[in-house]
Amino acid sequence: MLHEGEQILELIKFKILKYLLQINIKIGKSIIQALAMQEVDEYAKKNENLDLRGISKRFKSVLLHDQDVIDKRWDECQKCEFLLKPTNNCTKCGCFMKVKTKVATARCPIGKWEREYDFIKGRKVAQPAT
Repeated sequence: MLHEGEQILELIKFKILKYLLQINIKIGKSIIQALAMQEVDEYAKKNENLDLRGISKRFKSVLLHDQDVIDKRWDECQKCEFLLKPTNNCTKCGCFMKVKTKVATARCPIGKWEREYDFIKGRKVAQPAT
């Protein structure tokens, strides 16, 4: 049987270990998120044309195929002070901008480019412009 002093030390050890475990879990989650973000961005860099096979129909319906619009958006992003160059993430919204610039309903969080609504006017954005 433990004495009162030993019980207090055991309780302190337990609380310290519990705290260290919580810190470890938070660090692990941050590392996993950073690796996932890097993986998605690498995919976006390597696949300028998104692989649409695994994307839902709803998402496909709002993809831009007007390369001029995509290029203008990306040019604005590249000049922006909030673009994190190594990963092409926006530090304002956290998005992968190489992907976000291709989504018609997306907009820049600081107003450098807006949503494109041509698909509402009768032309489907998911079909290449003719």
